[in-house]
Amino acid sequence: MWNRPFFQSSTSPAYIDRDTVLHLESLEDRYLLAADFTIIDINQTPFGSSPSEVTQVNGSFFFAANDGLNGRELWVSDGTSAGTQIVKDIETGNSGSYPGDLTNVNGTLFFTADESTYGFSLWKSDGTSVGTQHVYTINSGYSNFPNSVLENVNGTLFFEGRSDSEGYELWKSDGTSAGTMLVKEIRPGSASAYIDQMQNVNGTLFFGATDGSSGNELWKSDGTSAGTEFVAEIRPGAPGSYPSQFVNMNGTLFFSASDGSFGSQLWKSDGTSGGTETVAIINLTGAYPYSLENVNGTLFFAANNGTHGSELWMSNGSSAGTFLVADIQSGSGSSSPSFLTNVDGTLFFVANDGNSGDELWKSDGTSVGTVLVEDLNPGSESSGPSSLSNFDGTLFFSIVSESYGRELWTTNGNSGGAELFKEINEGTSGSFPDELVNVNGTLFFEANGGSYGNELWMTDGTTVGTVLVKDIRPGTSSSSPERLANVNGTLFFEANDGSYGRELWMSNGTSAGTMLVADIRAGSTGSFPDFLVNVNGTLFFEANNGSYGSELWMSNGTSAGTMLVADIRAGSGSSFPDQLVNVNGTLFFEANDGSYGNELWMSNGTSAGTVLVKDIRAGSLSSFPNQLMNVNGTLFFGASDGSSGSELWMSNGTSAGTMLVADIRAGSGSSNPDQLVNVNGTLFFEANGGTYGYELWMSDGTSAGTVLVKDIEPGSYSSYPSDLANVNGTLFFSANTEELGRELWTSDGTSTGTILVRDIFGGPQSSYPANLTNMNEALFFRATDSLRGGELFLLDLTLTPLLVTGSDQGSGEVKVFDSSGTELYNFFPFTEPFTGGIRVATGDINGDGVMDIVTGAGPGGGPRVSVFDSETGLLITGGLADFFAYDPSITVGVFVAVGDVNNDGFDDIITSADAGGGPHIKVFNGQDGSIITEFYAYAPTITVGVRIASGDVDGDGFAEVITAPGPGGGPHVRVFDGMTGLQKEGAATNFFAYDPAFVGGVYIASGDVNNDGFDDIITGAGASGGPHVKVFDSTDFSLIQNFFAYDPSFTGGVRVGSTDVNGDFFDDILTTPGPTGGPHTRAFSGVDLADLSNFFAGSPTNFDGLFVAGGLTPEADLPPGPASSPFSSAVVVTPEDTTLEEIAPKKSWYDEVDEFYQSAEEIDKLFSGLGIE
Repeated sequence: MWNRPFFQSSTSPAYIDRDTVLHLESLEDRYLLAADFTIIDINQTPFGSSPSEVTQVNGSFFFAANDGLNGRELWVSDGTSAGTQIVKDIETGNSGSYPGDLTNVNGTLFFTADESTYGFSLWKSDGTSVGTQHVYTINSGYSNFPNSVLENVNGTLFFEGRSDSEGYELWKSDGTSAGTMLVKEIRPGSASAYIDQMQNVNGTLFFGATDGSSGNELWKSDGTSAGTEFVAEIRPGAPGSYPSQFVNMNGTLFFSASDGSFGSQLWKSDGTSGGTETVAIINLTGAYPYSLENVNGTLFFAANNGTHGSELWMSNGSSAGTFLVADIQSGSGSSSPSFLTNVDGTLFFVANDGNSGDELWKSDGTSVGTVLVEDLNPGSESSGPSSLSNFDGTLFFSIVSESYGRELWTTNGNSGGAELFKEINEGTSGSFPDELVNVNGTLFFEANGGSYGNELWMTDGTTVGTVLVKDIRPGTSSSSPERLANVNGTLFFEANDGSYGRELWMSNGTSAGTMLVADIRAGSTGSFPDFLVNVNGTLFFEANNGSYGSELWMSNGTSAGTMLVADIRAGSGSSFPDQLVNVNGTLFFEANDGSYGNELWMSNGTSAGTVLVKDIRAGSLSSFPNQLMNVNGTLFFGASDGSSGSELWMSNGTSAGTMLVADIRAGSGSSNPDQLVNVNGTLFFEANGGTYGYELWMSDGTSAGTVLVKDIEPGSYSSYPSDLANVNGTLFFSANTEELGRELWTSDGTSTGTILVRDIFGGPQSSYPANLTNMNEALFFRATDSLRGGELFLLDLTLTPLLVTGSDQGSGEVKVFDSSGTELYNFFPFTEPFTGGIRVATGDINGDGVMDIVTGAGPGGGPRVSVFDSETGLLITGGLADFFAYDPSITVGVFVAVGDVNNDGFDDIITSADAGGGPHIKVFNGQDGSIITEFYAYAPTITVGVRIASGDVDGDGFAEVITAPGPGGGPHVRVFDGMTGLQKEGAATNFFAYDPAFVGGVYIASGDVNNDGFDDIITGAGASGGPHVKVFDSTDFSLIQNFFAYDPSFTGGVRVGSTDVNGDFFDDILTTPGPTGGPHTRAFSGVDLADLSNFFAGSPTNFDGLFVAGGLTPEADLPPGPASSPFSSAVVVTPEDTTLEEIAPKKSWYDEVDEFYQSAEEIDKLFSGLGIE
């Protein structure tokens, strides 16, 4: 499900993430939170800089990293912390260009980057900002390089690219635009050769490609069209051997490939067909060698011989000289060595011995010399070393630590020799946006970006549109803009530029148009303008010019037009006018003229027309009018007449019409009405009635109509509602409870309609929502969550739920419905003749705030994933739009899920294979297509298929990957870290959803069904299990819901999804039947299983089955439907053998639902007329 009510911006056009609301999400199809927030993280508090792609060039090393200010950009280091710096902010601002494929070509660094002008393109750098230049845009009209691997061959750069006339083919470049060209069109026409796995072997380029006849096989090139030729057809016919893991050892190419008989094995080639041969048959069913590394003429790699699991091996290039180095995780378990790196003759790598988690190891090629270097995260948890690189004999790598997040480290190879190299992305403080005000659809506010101090910022609700307006007080000092006010489209505020003191400023949203209005108190002292308010296009405020004290002023935006209105307290004394408010063109305020105390005044903008309204507390004592609020032309405020305490009053501008509304706390005690706000003509406020503490109240202006709305913190305790705001006719506010802390709430004026929007900072800790501001039908506010200090959040209230169905085998159609079941449009993601079915998920991959529909091809098609914009109906731009998740020849079908696994504000795409493929999970970066992590969810030999979802089950802001096996596997649900692929710890991260003996498969989804800030796990039984849906609380494994979506006798299985269908901030449960069931699509309330939506997504006579997803997107005109995309021809692959791993039994499904079965009559009543007969 994709719910984006809330979201947070960070660095890219996505941190504001998407559709608006607060971005905390959970997705399957993208199961987000019912209230999904976007967060605009101006002064970020990231979890490390995540350095990667460390590449040595001329005595320096380059890498990609995110410092929290510039996004992910290119960095360079001379090997010292002080000499480590950003090279260039290629994508200006904090979005990041995501440099990748860093390659040294004769002392010049080449790489790919994504910049708004050129898109994904080829770049080069000499290590300076000026010397970092765009080379060529190859993929015109396309969003990325699908296999963006760069390779240097004798000073020429080779890579895969495409033009408008050819598919993905072999290209080369000499570093100039003119010298960047196609080498050879291996597969003529618009079809692609899919170049990958490039390797320079003594001046010859080896690579994998397909010419359309032989499948993906081994090729070579000398850089000319004629010299680009086929080497060997290892696996005859269309499937191809898919050579991979290329490495040059002593002038011979070593690689992994499958000849179709023995699975994937170790091969070598001298560049001829006859000289291309198997090195050794390590495992008769496939050894799957990977991570090949040449260490001084000896080949090291990881492989599985069928006995010891995936372990470290070595080879001298002969069968007899190929053997296991060490069984690191003894027995049949796998240590899964990875990131094999040669550091001056010593092999370093990452492995898991079963006790220490994924940690750093080294080997001299002997079993006894293969040792753990250091357990950098002591115990069974992993530090997750990655990006290993040799720089002048020192190993550089990145790990995740509790103190620094993922940062760059070094080691001398000895225990205790690892140390942090540089903390690139520092700090845990937020930008603490304040003083939010909407000026004609642009939100202005004060914030601290970390470099400029507290200055004036503005946003259009997107990350890229969140910018500093002007550094009014240059440098790190702060001008601290405050009292922001909109006067007919011009922003007025007070600020201190360091020269004039605190004075009146104005801004049109540009740096040049941000200027001092008037130096009211000449010199550096400042007049301290305060309580700025617009009355019919004139600005009124309080100021002190040094002669008259603090009095009432007005301004038309010019220095000459800025003047004193009235010296209410004559002479140098101050009347301190405050609480200024406009009521139908008349200014009301509180002031003290020295005779009547602090009382209610009004002004028409002239000295004579500035008068006392009423001496509420007669004599020189004060009634202290406060919280002045205009409600449809009547002024409401709090005041004390000396008898009733501080209570609610109202005024029409006359003494007689100024009266007490209600003595809420009877007698001389005070209810202290506060936080007054007008919502559709009803006044809401905080007050203490003496029985319930400070709680939410409302009033229609009569004593009888002044009532408690809800006792949020029951009894005499107080919830202290504050920051009350009217957003499109709905009241939002913050309130405090012992269980949840201070969080965001909403109310429709009834007790039952006063509910928590979201526990932003999970548990009893508080997120402290403040500065609630309405802009463009969205709520902006400041809040703090578990990942960052105070940052800007927004909640989009224009979102509408969409339900998306994908056909099962028999068709290849996607349909989109509104919550009532009205079909909005339909389309075929691939070609209409394709009938293998479509798996669907929803999310915001490119961060444009619009829900995207992610589609995966079912059996019979290649593992193709395509992403469509739900508004335009076209493939998305600016993100990962169209790619093959696995080898294009695999035709078993692919499942898709969506989640922001790295918390960068962009959703990422998760894939798994259907029955016939291994349990191979991949997580693709939604921005650049790079693989964030890949892992096996179950034993690699299991080929029953894996269903996937994604959600933030632990509430840390990072989406996890949730898996369940297909038919033939037990109902074993697992939850993995989306960044590392490691099993998560927790109450609901490794369990059986149904009876362990059930092998019908499980469908999986995720959503925050109970709105506690943690995404819950939703399961649907597969075929033969009945339409049995369960919802597991991710915090304690309790069952939130347990029901049959259709007639319990239906055995076709049930697919599940989630989104907030009815806008109550609780995720709801979506269901569709499996094969043999009609297209009966349902939405159940996550709160009480109420029937929210119930319709047929197609002809009732169609029994193919459906997949379902849901999400939220801004209201917009919907497209007629996307054009179909070309689909590759089917290729047959040999399925892997499957054996289901043994797992200890858990509680029986039948035990759990025994009571449910006993209530057969009640079941019949509940589902009467709704089942599939």
